[in-house]
Amino acid sequence: MTPANDAVTAATFAAIDPGLSRARALLDARYIPEPLKRSLARRWLSQLTGIGATPEALPVESGRWLAQLVHAARAQLVVTLGTADGLAAVWLAEALRGVPGGRGDRALIGFERDTESARHARDVLRRAGVSRYVDIRCDSPARALLAVDAPIDLVLLLEGFDADAAALTDLLLPKLRPGASLVAPQVDRRRRLADSVAPRCIPGGTLQGLRLPIDGELLWLVKR
Repeated sequence: MTPANDAVTAATFAAIDPGLSRARALLDARYIPEPLKRSLARRWLSQLTGIGATPEALPVESGRWLAQLVHAARAQLVVTLGTADGLAAVWLAEALRGVPGGRGDRALIGFERDTESARHARDVLRRAGVSRYVDIRCDSPARALLAVDAPIDLVLLLEGFDADAAALTDLLLPKLRPGASLVAPQVDRRRRLADSVAPRCIPGGTLQGLRLPIDGELLWLVKR
């Protein structure tokens, strides 16, 4: 298991059930060969992810794909709209700190309307040891994005901003570098988001999109 997967595993245990974190700590405290410990952690994670997590939680498959997208683009700045259970930010932060020549601290900016969700996400990031790479802001993204002057490489559209997706997409487009991606998971149950973004994906237009069979259909848009 890589250090990135170790961090995500620990954060997943914390997000799903604090009791699982104590179980993992018990494993660490006992003399158990490291390969067996990792095998048990993977088994628990595969059984529990998606069962005890919230409906908007990001599955491991999507997290790995996002991390690969960050590395492939050598992303310097990533933005998330919404925080969900905080695990998406862990995947992205782990990937960003491994980008050669990356900006390091605060390479991920996350916007959240709900103060409790923001607090929970910060706690998950702290437990995963990647909080220094993430700046979670409880603010209107329409206002806060005006202060972002660096080109954005990746935007993750999580729950909570679907009603504003069209306006936010228009606001984000000038800030995206050519080749940058907008990603929205679980669009099969987010019709408002899909319907508002789809008209912006026209042949020969600025945005080109695909639906991938990941996590209840994942919408992937790329700026030309």
